[in-house]
Amino acid sequence: MFSNPFQNFADNFGVATYAIFLFALTIWWSLNWGDATACPYTHIEDVIEGKGDIRKAFLKTWAELAGGLLVFKYVQMYWALEISDTHKDKAYEDCKADLQVPMLYGAVVEGIATCLCRLASKSLGDLNPRFATAIDSFIGTSLVVAAFDYSGGYFNPVLATSLKAGCEGHTLMEHAVVYWIGACAGSILSVYMYKLPAIQKFVRGTDTVVNGDSIWADKDD
Repeated sequence: MFSNPFQNFADNFGVATYAIFLFALTIWWSLNWGDATACPYTHIEDVIEGKGDIRKAFLKTWAELAGGLLVFKYVQMYWALEISDTHKDKAYEDCKADLQVPMLYGAVVEGIATCLCRLASKSLGDLNPRFATAIDSFIGTSLVVAAFDYSGGYFNPVLATSLKAGCEGHTLMEHAVVYWIGACAGSILSVYMYKLPAIQKFVRGTDTVVNGDSIWADKDD
């Protein structure tokens, strides 16, 4: 959820600055919070893979959504103080949607990017190469930048809803299709794609040492 205040960075300092901070903070998040997530489709993946049940997934999603909305209100309180010039008149201004393409295109963008992001994370989790956290962060940040001018590049329904639900430029239905159905569909697709023989051959059939220290085959550390 740290993307909340850094959306303001993109508006004031450009996408490149936003990407740098997002990359660094994603690494920080992984190092300090591990597998903790505020992303509902990870619970759907757990249900599909038999690691969780639907009721708990539903409750976790509601808790995450409530947390996301509360965080937005918390940050809004600080913006209202206008400590920085970039916060001036920002706290209560009318927000605008980041969706710049038709609804279905936006859903496809969020879906494909989420799928690729999840496939990368799953692969890195199994391969465990050196600098896996930085690689995962780089891939995720690159996908956000690639999708930024199309859908905003959220890849997280809770984050998108806490920041952009009800904003001018899209209806709630369009928002739900793009940021909830699109992202969740991409996540579900990644579960089945990851089981494809070609991907499993790459992940399981490699001779790469997977001790987290070496990325070179047959190398003793």
